[in-house]
Amino acid sequence: MKSSYPDISEILSAKAERRQTLAALSWEEKVAIIEQMQQLLPKRMWKDRVTDKKGADLNQDAQQRYEDGRAG
Repeated sequence: MKSSYPDISEILSAKAERRQTLAALSWEEKVAIIEQMQQLLPKRMWKDRVTDKKGADLNQDAQQRYEDGRAG
């Protein structure tokens, strides 16, 4: 029986390869990438970014729960 789902194995393979490439970069190269992203993306996106104590990004709903002590 033929699957009704499209074959995404090439996409998944490309993503895995990109993750390995990025993981192999030096710390300095990774910082340079972030600095480039900060210049390309709207400044407001970086300014309004909220993270929890472990560094995980939070959306507004999660931010409110986190501040209220009901994170999760």
